[in-house]
Amino acid sequence: MSNIKIYTILFLILANMGLAFGIIWIEHLTRSQFRDMQLYSNKNMDLKNEWKKLSIEESKYASQSRIEKEAKRKLGMKIPLKKENLKIND
Repeated sequence: MSNIKIYTILFLILANMGLAFGIIWIEHLTRSQFRDMQLYSNKNMDLKNEWKKLSIEESKYASQSRIEKEAKRKLGMKIPLKKENLKIND
């Protein structure tokens, strides 16, 4: 065989091996990025669920009736009388 055929065959073998390793490397990167995407997606869902729970808890504690009850119980406050029932000293 001539040297050109040997060099051509060696080049094709090396190119084939390089292409195979490249495909394996790209597949590895794709899978690791997909795994990271799934991880961040799960974290995102967990954070959304926690946000919903905190929003419900906030609405529970910020309701008008609860604030009034706590003001009466803890601070001894009461609802003011209507203006016509108030006695204003001049």
